[in-house]
Order: sequence, then structure tokens, then C-alpha cells
Amino acid sequence: MTYLEAVALLHDIESKYDVMSIKYKGVSVWSFLRLRLLDCVGVNAEVKLSKSIMQIVLKSLFYGSLFKSWKKYTVWNITGAERRKQVGDKMIHRISGAVAHLPEKTLMIEKPSRDFGHVSKDAIEEKNIISESWLLLLSLFFKRLPLVKKLEVENYELMELILKNYNIQFDYMNYVKHLDAQRRTMNLFLAISHKPKIVLFECPYDSMGYQWAFHQHGIEVIELQHGVLNRNHNAYNAKDYEPILNPNTICVFGIEEYNYFNNEASKYAKDVKLTGLYMLEKADEFFVADVFAEERKKYERIVVVSGQAGREEQLGEYINKVAGNHPEALFLYVPRHNDVKLDFTHDNIRFVIGVNIYQYLKWADLHITVSSTTCLEAHYFHTPTIFYDYQKMASTYYGTVLAQENGVEYLATEEGFDEAYNHLLNGHFEYREIFAHNHKERLENEISKYIK
Repeated sequence: MTYLEAVALLHDIESKYDVMSIKYKGVSVWSFLRLRLLDCVGVNAEVKLSKSIMQIVLKSLFYGSLFKSWKKYTVWNITGAERRKQVGDKMIHRISGAVAHLPEKTLMIEKPSRDFGHVSKDAIEEKNIISESWLLLLSLFFKRLPLVKKLEVENYELMELILKNYNIQFDYMNYVKHLDAQRRTMNLFLAISHKPKIVLFECPYDSMGYQWAFHQHGIEVIELQHGVLNRNHNAYNAKDYEPILNPNTICVFGIEEYNYFNNEASKYAKDVKLTGLYMLEKADEFFVADVFAEERKKYERIVVVSGQAGREEQLGEYINKVAGNHPEALFLYVPRHNDVKLDFTHDNIRFVIGVNIYQYLKWADLHITVSSTTCLEAHYFHTPTIFYDYQKMASTYYGTVLAQENGVEYLATEEGFDEAYNHLLNGHFEYREIFAHNHKERLENEISKYIK
């Protein structure tokens, strides 16, 4: 089942059944279960605990002193190491990097990357930082405790009926335990540390149990948009939401997301704020020299290909087919995760990792992706995009946002690529203001509302 087919299936379930009545401790757990159910029936397999991941978690335990959490901080920022990008000699957070420069005292709780753990502390701006590894291990402990093995889920019969009627094999009790373990973990962490006034999240829908605990303690939760966000993203297109598992406020990139939440997903969060994207403004200011100066001595054009989790093989095959007809261009394939393995048959295709995709997007002549938000970031730098419209994901996500006059082309196959390539490299387009500006000031103003 494709991703979009899985999303349609969930919508069908929500239209026929009172799914919000499936509760644990009086809280509807459907918001969390639907995300895991999508992984079960769709193509996006959930990243499960493995020996290699456990090794990364254990190695990360002492990244920053756990004792830092006992100090008093006004703000907590919960983020992930994989979202760091290099700017100069520092690896900064592309979403929440501005937080390090705000006057409020902030504790950063960073989830280790499954590729590398954490980067060197000498290469980061944040000094008050600890690894989320402690919380991950504690959650695992609570999940496996005998006393929480038998959870009483209200109206579990409805969940059983749904799975039976749709012929789905899904261990929903495992995920209820996971949600409960997150809640217990954060409640314990809050009990032994000074409580913040605000918690910033970059990807809160994976940590709804944490949010549950924060809300129980009266702590404001603010989400910072980190990627694709529209009616086709399963975390943001539910029929209804459980407020205690969701943020109070969501800060979004620009007007498209702002309008979506106010018009179509008004139940997701109480408030929606326009704050833009930190990394775009940072990259535009810092990357002033053409990173491809040497490559241009051999190639006329630079094409940056943004990989996508779950679609790398299909996109890699597509690039193999089209690059051979354009020896004048260098195709630079940047994967979503560093552990991707792809084979290319043409000398003008390079597989590159560990680069700042924003620097590449700024200086590229053309950008190619399936449906990554790099299309929006390329648009910010006035770099046109060819979408490999695999399973119509690109046109479904961006068809109402970006049109041909905005410097994009949607192609379902390699047929028509040459024409699109020439059109985008030689045309003049109307680039839209998709991102709000003055991110740091906007974010500081939002945080200051809750600091007394």
C-alpha cells in the first residue's frame, strides 16, 4: 500500500468509527495510534530498536552532563542531532538554531542520530545540552515493567473491530505501552529537575507521551515546524486531536502552512504563528561564495538531487536514467540518511554525504527531488525544481503551492525530462515568498509572551 493510500485508509476509518473514544486514563490515544498504524499498512517502516541503535544510545549517555538538568532553565528545547547542518566551523540546528542566541536560559535535550550519535561538543554552539538517551532508556524500562504490562484501554473493542474489518495485523497495545512509558519517563524527569516554563519541540508527534506529562504540569508546549506540513502529512491531517497530546502553539515556515492550520486543521493547536526557518536566513547570510566554483570548470550546470527516506532507490534509478543524456551537467545526489547505498552508472553523478544541503541549494542551477521540503528551500534561493512525481506524491503535496510559472516541473517518468530541464534552466519565473522573514526576532517575541 502506498503512503497516500494508507492516508486515505485512515481517513476512511475516521469517517466511519468514533476513534477518539479509544482511551487510556481518560485520554484518547488514537492520535498516537494512527501514526503507528500508518507505518504498519504503508511503505514507511518504523525504525525499530536494534543492536546498532542501542549502541548509539549507550555511547551517547554522557554527551553533556545529566546534572545540567538539575539547574534552572526557562526553556527546554527538544530536538534531534540529525537536523544539524554545518555553517563555518559549527554544526547548527537548522530549525531551532536561533534558540542558542536568545537571552532566555535554555536546556537542549538532543536525540542522538541513528547514523552518528552526536557531533563533537567543540563543533556546536549550545553549552547547556544533554542527550535524550537517558529518557529513551528510561522509557524502554517503563515499557517493559511488569506493572504496566496490563493496561486498561477504554473501548478497546472498537480498535479490535477496526483491525478485523480492515484485515490489519497491528499490535496497538504495544504502542499504548510506548505512549504511557514516555509519559512516566517525563513525569519522573520533571520530578527531579527544575520545571521549565516553555518546551520547544521540533518533532512532537513522536513524543506525545512527553507532551502529556508537560501539559499535566502546566508547561507550555511550542512546536517548531521541521518539514513537510500539509493535508497529506499524517501527523497533521487527522479528523480530530487529543489536546493533551498536542502542542499549545505551532510555529510555521510561512503563509501556506498558516492558512492550512487556520482553515483546515484548526484543532491541531490553539495558536499558529509565522516564524520562518532559521537555517535559510543563516545560509543566505553565510554562504556568499559559490561552493561549486571548481566543478564549473568542467561542467556547465550543477544539479542537486535531494534524497528522500523510503524513496532513495526509486529516485536513484530515475537519476541514472536521465543523467546520461546530460554529460554537461554534474548531478550531486545528497541522501536523506548517510547509510543509504546506491550505485550509479554515469561519471557525472556523485553520491555525497555530510554536506550542507542549503549551501548546495543556494548555488545549484537546478534541484531534483521526490517531495522533500528542499523544494521550498530551493524556491527561497530562486533555484528551480524538477519533481520526480513518484506515486503522485509531489503533485499531491505541492500542486496547489508551486506551479510551472513558479519554476517547477512535475514528471512521473523520465519522459519529458529534457524539455523540463531546458525550460527551467533558461526561463524566468515568479518566485513566491513562501517563508516568513526575521525568524530570530519572531521566535524571541513568541517565547517572551510566556516569560514572567
